[in-house]
Amino acid sequence: MWTPPRPRRSLGPLLLLALGAACAHGTGPSGSRTLEQVEVVPGFLAAWQEVRNAPRADQVTRTRQALQASHPELFGPEVFGPGVALDRDLERLLVEMPRLEPKLRALSDRMPGEVDRTTLRFLEQFPELTWSGPVALSLSFSQFEAVWRTVSGRRTLVLGLDAIAFYRGPYAPLEPVLHHALAGALLPPWNGTGPPPLWWSLWQEAFPLVAVRTLDPEASDADLRLSNEGKDPAAVAALARRVRGVLDSTKESDRRQLIAGAGATTSRWLALRVGQRVIAGRSLHEAARLTAPPLRNEIEAALVALERPGS
Repeated sequence: MWTPPRPRRSLGPLLLLALGAACAHGTGPSGSRTLEQVEVVPGFLAAWQEVRNAPRADQVTRTRQALQASHPELFGPEVFGPGVALDRDLERLLVEMPRLEPKLRALSDRMPGEVDRTTLRFLEQFPELTWSGPVALSLSFSQFEAVWRTVSGRRTLVLGLDAIAFYRGPYAPLEPVLHHALAGALLPPWNGTGPPPLWWSLWQEAFPLVAVRTLDPEASDADLRLSNEGKDPAAVAALARRVRGVLDSTKESDRRQLIAGAGATTSRWLALRVGQRVIAGRSLHEAARLTAPPLRNEIEAALVALERPGS
């Protein structure tokens, strides 16, 4: 139960200054390359401390005001889509904050250094990815761990630190999360006419998973969000047959049902297995440049092979 409400207090200029703090880098003092980062969570935690004992409605209103005063671009439709309902999402997060706060705080403290180290190393390995930020160390209200968005006209990697802290914990290895996101950015955009077909959506799932397996050989299945229940070869074979039957479909309903729907736990395993077969014998650099129709045909051949468990 919440304690009786305290008198309203202004967030004040110091709090808004903390919320607005962003770390923008170009080159370090020695001329080394650094990465532009925007830190949202320290200011959010400062706002939470101001209102943690207030009634829930006041918590929502005042933390929303603080977030929108500092980084409105990260909490609007550019990141969350046209149906964004910030108050609802924020309230769900605030319900968890008494338990989540220490995890979120610990993760926020280590995140800038981890992002710099892992991302800059990736960019050295893959210079074809010319992007250099920004990375938004933000909140996703558990909707995502890492997504690419165009924010204020700039290609931005948005990290949901609340989701990472909740699902992985504050000290989990972050390389799998970052490598998965960065590897996805190596793929070119779909350049065909009309919406992308199902085989392209499968490839967008497959390539980053194989990249993480390659770059982080010690990463566990859990690190890649691969569940034990989805690993069954018979289930993977059944899904492979279903996907192959609609491989060229451009219907969103097929993509949701087969890639992101009820079979999502199996679909990640299917994507990994397909990717491993397509990429076998190639470097990640070469695989990222594969295009249709050869890529489509190799994906179909991989599905045919996976339809026969044990073959």
